[in-house]
Amino acid sequence: FKFMIRKFNFKTPGREEDDVETKLYTKADVNARKAAAGEVQASDSEDPVSEAITRGLGGKKNISDVDCCATRLRCTVHDASRVNDSILKATGASGIVHKGNGVQVIYGPNVTVIKSNLEDYLEKAPDTYAEAEEAGEAKQEETENTETEKKVVKRIVISSPVTGKAADLGTAPDEAFAQRMMGDGAVVTPEEAFVYAPEDGEVAFVFDTKHAVGYMTDSGVSLLIHVGIDTVKLNGEGFEVLVENGQKVKKGQPMLKLDLDYLKANAPSLATPVLCTELGDDQRIRLLKEGPVKAGEPLFEVEVLN
Repeated sequence: FKFMIRKFNFKTPGREEDDVETKLYTKADVNARKAAAGEVQASDSEDPVSEAITRGLGGKKNISDVDCCATRLRCTVHDASRVNDSILKATGASGIVHKGNGVQVIYGPNVTVIKSNLEDYLEKAPDTYAEAEEAGEAKQEETENTETEKKVVKRIVISSPVTGKAADLGTAPDEAFAQRMMGDGAVVTPEEAFVYAPEDGEVAFVFDTKHAVGYMTDSGVSLLIHVGIDTVKLNGEGFEVLVENGQKVKKGQPMLKLDLDYLKANAPSLATPVLCTELGDDQRIRLLKEGPVKAGEPLFEVEVLN
C-alpha cells in the first residue's frame, strides 16, 4: 500500500494539500446518515468514499451519467451548482474540471476502481439531492517564499519521448494538464510515428486503451506519457503497443507506434503531455526545450533543491 500511495500520489490523510483537510468517515457516520435517509441498505456503509463522491456531486438525484478515462472520473450532472469541490477533493481527487454540466474529477490510474465502486454504490443509494454544506473558506496565510533561498543540489534530465514540437505544459489544450493537476513537465506534439523510452528505466504500465504509458526511470523519476487529448475515447485505435508491463527498456527503445493520420483525424489534439507524477516539495521542473525537438534530446529537468 505504501508503494502504491507514493507512486500514484494518492491523497491519503496527512498527504493532502495544505488547504484541504481530509475527513475520515467511520461506519457510525455512514450508518447515521442511512438512518436519517431510511432508504440505504446496510452494505453501503462499507464504501464511504463513494458516498462522499455522491454527496460531492450533489446527490444521486443530481447525477445523470458516470464514466471514466485513464485518470479521470467523468460525470454529467443535472445542476452544476450543487457540486461541492471541497468534498470531492477530500476523497483523494487532485483536481476538478467543470465544463458546463460535465464534471471531471482527477484521481489518477486507480480511477477505474473508483468508478466501479461508485456505480455499485449508486444502485442502492437514496435517489435524493445532497444537503448543501457550507464549506468555510480557508484563510490563506501569507508565508515567506523560501524557495529562492534554496540551492539546486541535483539535476535529473528527462529527454523527449517523441520527435515534434515542445512547449510549456501550460499550453496543453486541456485544463487538467495545463493546470498541472496530474503533475508537472512539458507537452510535445508528435510529428513522427514512434514513442520512445525517454531514459533507461521500466514500463510501469500501459493503459488498456494504449494511449498512455506509465514509466519509471532508473534515476527514480515517475513519468506519465499521455499521447494526445481525449484519445481514451479511441479505445486503442491508432496505437500499437511494443512493450509490456514491467519490461526493462533502454533510452530510445520504441514503446508505442502511432497511426498519425488516424489520430489527427479522430483526436481533438495530438499534444502529448510528459508528466512527472510524483514531484516532492523539494523538486521543481525547468523546461529545457521549446519548439522543434527530436526524440532523445533533453526536454526538461527535475531540479532537486536543498
